[in-house]
Amino acid sequence: MVQCIAEPLSRQDIQEYAMAVRLLVGKENDPYFDIVRFLDIELPRLDPEFSLVVEDKDVLGECHGLTYPDRDEIHIRSDVYERADNGNGRDRFTMAHELFHLLQHVKENISYARTSDGVEVPAYRSPEWQADAFGGELLMPEHLIVNMTIDEVVEKCGVSRKAARYQLSKARRVQK
Repeated sequence: MVQCIAEPLSRQDIQEYAMAVRLLVGKENDPYFDIVRFLDIELPRLDPEFSLVVEDKDVLGECHGLTYPDRDEIHIRSDVYERADNGNGRDRFTMAHELFHLLQHVKENISYARTSDGVEVPAYRSPEWQADAFGGELLMPEHLIVNMTIDEVVEKCGVSRKAARYQLSKARRVQK
């Protein structure tokens, strides 16, 4: 079996990466990160070569988003884009996930490796785990959610209950 393997990144590395993105637009302490605005307006200002391409469902099919780091493009299915723009947490997460692929997963730090059947790539080397971890850290930074309930994270960060539950399970509890 051939699997993608990324350069190793810890959760802390990914937290720092997500915070750097938030700092770029002055949103380090804002619970709601507007990923649609970031991809539509902010990122093209920072990187004029970047393109967000909204594709019809008949083009992308079951795929919600695709990233082409070598072309500096993210392609998002139109219904996913519309739901994200309307605040749907799952679709906002998809866009954050694709942003990480754009920023981090270039040809130079992704490789393909043959693994024995049943042998898993460690999470910290998995491009998909890394992109999911980044999506969580970008949309729900630990320092902002650590003392929130699941419902508060859902409401204030604009994410799904599943994502909020998972991210809270990873946040270190701060002692008061």
